[in-house]
Amino acid sequence: MTAAESAETGELPKTKPYGIAADLYDWFDNIFYGLLILAFLFVLVTRTTSVDGTSMVPTLEDKQLLLVWDAGYEPAYNDIVVVWSDTLPNDKDGAGKAIVKRVIGLPGDTINIDYWAGTVKRNGEVLNITSRDGVLYEDGHMINDFTRTDEGQGGDFTVPENCLFVMGDNRNGSTDSRSRLIGFIDKRYVVGKAYFRLYPFDKLGGLYD
Repeated sequence: MTAAESAETGELPKTKPYGIAADLYDWFDNIFYGLLILAFLFVLVTRTTSVDGTSMVPTLEDKQLLLVWDAGYEPAYNDIVVVWSDTLPNDKDGAGKAIVKRVIGLPGDTINIDYWAGTVKRNGEVLNITSRDGVLYEDGHMINDFTRTDEGQGGDFTVPENCLFVMGDNRNGSTDSRSRLIGFIDKRYVVGKAYFRLYPFDKLGGLYD
């Protein structure tokens, strides 16, 4: 019954029975389906991984938990990526583990590391190093120190087609594309881009400024 009809008849308009309960039901129903959609998207396009070791210090530390985006991901310079290495030993069945590194070179790039100067060149240009508040930054992201350690392959590294050259931010404590043990990373072995730190909670947040 409308308000106009009520005025003509003198009757009070009928209210929806159990109005509060129905509203609460609708609210919880919307919340439930919203969470269901988020969970579905989470399973399809993102996953979690934990940092194993100190190769990404000072950016990331051992045991930190990360969110990783993999749907339609195309690697770019300075991305933090999770990649699969068949050659590194693990604690379970002997060989093969996921590692977290930073993209330094893309297909066709030439990477040169001057271990005396501690610098990295990409296609002939030195990746700029600055210092802020006692922390070193290379090409805009933190590194632990100048790159002094030769992991076994000197000279130039020309990145093959469909491959990446990756390094850890802990430049003198990282096994990465400089090492014959890992070498260039086939893009098929890229799990995804790490973009958010879930744990520890005091460092919760995105990984890029």
